[in-house]
Amino acid sequence: MTAITFWGTSDSRGVPRLLCTCDVCIQRAPRNVRMRPSISVHTTGGPIQIDFSPDFRQQFLQFSSGEIPRNVLITHLHNDHIAGLGDFGDLCFWHHAPARIFSPEEMITGLQQKFAHLTPERGIEMVATRELQLAEWQITFHQVQHGANGYSYAIRFTGRESTWAYMPDAFQVTDEQFKPLQHSDLLILGAAYWKEQAEPHQRSIYDVEEALAIKQRFGIRHMVLTHLSHDIDIPRYAERLPDGVMFAFDGLVIQLEALLKP
Repeated sequence: MTAITFWGTSDSRGVPRLLCTCDVCIQRAPRNVRMRPSISVHTTGGPIQIDFSPDFRQQFLQFSSGEIPRNVLITHLHNDHIAGLGDFGDLCFWHHAPARIFSPEEMITGLQQKFAHLTPERGIEMVATRELQLAEWQITFHQVQHGANGYSYAIRFTGRESTWAYMPDAFQVTDEQFKPLQHSDLLILGAAYWKEQAEPHQRSIYDVEEALAIKQRFGIRHMVLTHLSHDIDIPRYAERLPDGVMFAFDGLVIQLEALLKP
């Protein structure tokens, strides 16, 4: 059985945002309080962690089963996705729990530069790859456009009976880049606003309306929206979503086999 736990579901600024006086940030409804983005994938071979947000320490205390993940996948090097890596390295070192970090070569090079103290001697092995097998899943990294922020990687999981992908940071992804994700049983996609007002050249994440169009165009069976800004008021907007689409929230657990049951 595979379960996906959402440790963080906000955009880079978190929700509530610092000093923000909007209704979402002031009222702090439980499902609108969000830490920075990260998920844990529970497999037959143990947990796989995707990204380490600046909130990793609190996320581990709140959502971890107590098992230190021995396999880590990194989507890209923006602060909201890797700033917790130092805390993870300390966790592995002090508890004698070596771990491997997988990502494409240029991402691994960047991590080694930013976290030069994280070495195999301290329990962290960094592995440059775009493809690997962990437990029951064949895992592949696929480069996607990230709008004004360059590019990131979508991570695709292929099993014997299902395929799903995690793509929290993407915008203006080309049809060619979408090919590996077409007809996925589940796509976890970043959508920061319901309807983004900024000009396209200033943007880096899809909005909800664009995400819904992507689901239809590329034959996605189920979609979960993450990387949500303070514009997304889940109690207000959830009922507007069509069947097969939902908002993630911190602490949400998706039992993959149950979700994808015919």
